[in-house]
Amino acid sequence: MSENGTDGLHTQREWRSLPERIKRVWLLRSVLTDTAVVLVCVVLASIFIASDWWGFWQALVLGLIAAWAVLELATQPLQTRYAYRFTRFSIGERDLKLHTGWLFRKSVTVPFNRVQHVDTKQGPLLRSFAMTSVSVHTAVGEHEIEAVDDAEAMRIVELITSRVLAVKEDL
Repeated sequence: MSENGTDGLHTQREWRSLPERIKRVWLLRSVLTDTAVVLVCVVLASIFIASDWWGFWQALVLGLIAAWAVLELATQPLQTRYAYRFTRFSIGERDLKLHTGWLFRKSVTVPFNRVQHVDTKQGPLLRSFAMTSVSVHTAVGEHEIEAVDDAEAMRIVELITSRVLAVKEDL
């Protein structure tokens, strides 16, 4: 507890952003995915041509898929900027609130009395940027704070767990 009686993660409703580094993770993830899609299209085109099965429809389908991947990659910096701007989370006394999406927005409120367990995840990309995601599980699904600093993730898990226990004791 700090001098003002907070636990270091804000007791009042305050919307928080993900770390700025998540933008680089999103961009890198997009580069890897879109490059893989284009490479698969090239490999399939080579196989089709070599097996003499190359025709209008194969060229159209593979061309559209490759064009979509290139367009997705070209627009990724803009998508990342807006996705970052509209991705927020807030940990209150009785619930977790998540806001995501820039074109199609989504807001989720997870009451702590519905939480079954909380865990963390860290793949190679997040690990290389010293970030961890926090997942809150309920009976109907999983809700995720996509990335926070490693140490902060542990504090968030402890905070949510303690608030879940406090809320369930009140019932």
